[in-house]
Amino acid sequence: MTESDAKQKALSKLTANNLMVSPHCLEVILEKNIDLDNLIKESLTRQVFIITDEFLRDFIKEDAELSKAAEELTGSEPQEPVVEVLKSKKIFAKEVESQLAIDEKTDVTDKSTCDGTLENFVEYFNQRYNTIRDILRERPECRTAVTVEAAKKLQGEKLRVICMVTERRESKKGHIFLDAEDPTGSLTALIPSDKEDLKKIYSRLLLDEVVSLEGTLRNNLFLVSDITQPDIPYNTKPKTSEEEVYAAFLSDIHVGSYLFLEKEFYRFIDWLKGKGENQEIAEKVKYLLIAGDLVDGIGVYPEQDKELTIPDIYKQYYFLAKILEDIPDYIEIVVGMGNHDAVRGAEPQPKLSREIGEPLYSLPNVHVVGNPVMLSMHGVRALMYHGTSLDTIIGNLSECSYTAPEKAMTQYLIRRNLVPTYGGDKKSGDMIAPESRDYLTIKEVPEILHSGHVHTNGYATYRGVKLINSGTFQAKTKYQEQLGHQPTPCRVPVMNLMNHEVSIHYFRENG
Repeated sequence: MTESDAKQKALSKLTANNLMVSPHCLEVILEKNIDLDNLIKESLTRQVFIITDEFLRDFIKEDAELSKAAEELTGSEPQEPVVEVLKSKKIFAKEVESQLAIDEKTDVTDKSTCDGTLENFVEYFNQRYNTIRDILRERPECRTAVTVEAAKKLQGEKLRVICMVTERRESKKGHIFLDAEDPTGSLTALIPSDKEDLKKIYSRLLLDEVVSLEGTLRNNLFLVSDITQPDIPYNTKPKTSEEEVYAAFLSDIHVGSYLFLEKEFYRFIDWLKGKGENQEIAEKVKYLLIAGDLVDGIGVYPEQDKELTIPDIYKQYYFLAKILEDIPDYIEIVVGMGNHDAVRGAEPQPKLSREIGEPLYSLPNVHVVGNPVMLSMHGVRALMYHGTSLDTIIGNLSECSYTAPEKAMTQYLIRRNLVPTYGGDKKSGDMIAPESRDYLTIKEVPEILHSGHVHTNGYATYRGVKLINSGTFQAKTKYQEQLGHQPTPCRVPVMNLMNHEVSIHYFRENG
């Protein structure tokens, strides 16, 4: 029997008895040749429905004690117990008082008002336009911008308008056009074919983003001489912590998937608890931010049930809570939502309901939040967004790729928006819930922008903002293999909040 067949046989027997098992525990069961019948009997006796590391350790220990008693009865020499004396020491992060502040006004939870009507979408995009228009008007060159309606009365004059991109197109003769609008009207802009700098900016524009166009209107055609995106200021001065505390960043754990790298995740937890290298950093980790896809979910994609070790959404979150419970309780854990979590797919996403996520809510150091959310740690602001729209950005901009997600994340700051393009369930855009408040525009510039989703680590600094994509704790999926995508699992970025230096820590044997 092959290893794969043995795993499948053991898994089938366990699930037939309504027992769930993590990938790591399944490996231990097979490696130690544990008697499944005894294990199932003990699980049912204790009313355990998920076989965790903790339960398995207890079971193996009890089994060993029974074996030892049997040896003593047959005359075997008992061995002296090994006593290990552990010296306690002060842990820096444990002595430091938490300064975590979650900005509730940036979280849509319990504030959703939209019904998905046409009127909701009109109101939402008008709101987005007005917010980014005000951001653009902070730039000196955009302060005198006029409306499209006013521009049409100023034929032949050089002026600026602030508008939303509705279409990019090219004529058969090679002329490049841009269709745009504001609440007062629409216009067609011509990008001069001899202006390489403008053509380069034009090639990076996404539908629905708001920009400022400078030019002259002649015969109802706007001849463009400059394109300005909202972007963030050059002179952004990031805030720093007065104490040398650290924040660790995770995403895409995918608990419940047979590809969840549980053993490696526990290696990370052991590191936080004082085992392994670089303990001078580990003992200063005060915050842990997890940017969504906490679990693999149920029914997220076709035939997903075949790739699950825990095919129950409640039990997935229960098992996640059992894992997070093992993290030192002085570390503040903030968990956001992703497209695999049990919340609506349209963004912004509210946080997990208490009914489904009760085990998480019961942990005193775990804070469940929506997606996106702004928070601060020791005064350092972090904008945490799962990053579902990275697929759209990477798919539309040639300079962006899955191997360097930080380049795509830079586009969020350039456009001052986390979901630039709306497309519903189409490949050309993302699902947006048209809320009465705009949760997706980046009004306040953070010190840290943290995302995940693409399962590849990436780091950069853009105009003072640290961009961190924290990768995954899931092995390569069949879908990623078909695409030739190479995830980088088990790499955890940790940031010193005093000087913003980022170090990467590896928790997989082969890196």
